[in-house]
Amino acid sequence: MSSKRPAAKNPPKKAKKKLTFFGVTARLVMLVIAGLLALSYLSILVSPASLWVLSIFGLLFIPLALIDFFLLVWAIFRRSSSFWIPLLALIPSFFFIGEYVNYHQRSDAAPEVKIVSYNVGRFGAAQDGVKRTEETCLNEVLSRLQKEKADIICLQEFRVGSVQDIKAICKRFFPDFECAYFAFPGSRSKVGNVTLSRFPIRSRSSQTFEESTNLVLYTDIDMGPRLMRVCNCHLESYSISLPGLLKRVDDEEYWKETGKKMKRSITRRPRQVDQVLKNIDNCPLDCIVCGDFNDTPMSHTYFALRKDMKDTFTEAGRGFGASYYFLWPLLRIDYVLHDSSLQATSHRSPHWGWSDHYPVITEFVWTKK
Repeated sequence: MSSKRPAAKNPPKKAKKKLTFFGVTARLVMLVIAGLLALSYLSILVSPASLWVLSIFGLLFIPLALIDFFLLVWAIFRRSSSFWIPLLALIPSFFFIGEYVNYHQRSDAAPEVKIVSYNVGRFGAAQDGVKRTEETCLNEVLSRLQKEKADIICLQEFRVGSVQDIKAICKRFFPDFECAYFAFPGSRSKVGNVTLSRFPIRSRSSQTFEESTNLVLYTDIDMGPRLMRVCNCHLESYSISLPGLLKRVDDEEYWKETGKKMKRSITRRPRQVDQVLKNIDNCPLDCIVCGDFNDTPMSHTYFALRKDMKDTFTEAGRGFGASYYFLWPLLRIDYVLHDSSLQATSHRSPHWGWSDHYPVITEFVWTKK
């Protein structure tokens, strides 16, 4: 007698999740942030002279990457099938995050060259809100620089009453240093760049930019093992107050004027960068390029100037590399770049409060003599 087995029952099909309004909105937000983050990546490739708006997305790289990261965590926590959107958008950022934060081990090598680059903010941009005279601020800044015992000091936005004041001040604080400078004439004061060197200065020149009060000071310095050109840069400023911008967030006219200033600054810098690169390309010497670039690492400015050079922060920095006090640690706009004849052993950006910038202090050893 045969027995029939009961027919196997098919497992119940899982019901498909219905897209809710919240789900659609979440995916839309993910796609928008992913798209904006992609534009920030493009900002390093496209010259602002062609499409200046892209540079704004480069400035927003860190906030956009953080938002995208939180969206990824949220999507994973919710077991959302859309987690791949923020994930794919975030992957390229791992190649750039080292431009903002790094944790290199301290080197035991004895430094052979020490360089400081510092935008001194015209000796009138102290962060604590305490009103000081320019003379008081100048004395505080230069006294602190004395203690660093650097070999080369590059200063931007150095403001004094006259050229004679520049000579006298540098002689008073750094009697053993040679001095190179350029200052734009003004009705009440002169503003420019100053390069101080413990090594002999063999030649000096300056390059000003059209319709701008920014400049580059070129100084050929005999450092012993090598004769090198130091390019002390102050590239086009935005000429806007970030704290003031936040205070007047509802002032439409103020925002329009700010937009015009940003466009003017962003479109001028590529031309200035081209002039600096032309000087470097025509120079037979190895070069150090430092100063206030007024642009973040996610910018065409930075990648064009860095070119075949090394960045002391990515080479030897520890912690955050931001060099501007407002919105810290988002804005790294001051740099020291160098060629392969040197190796950075340390990079610091201490929080001195006498300017709206922090100094960049680097130490090197020679790789070839």
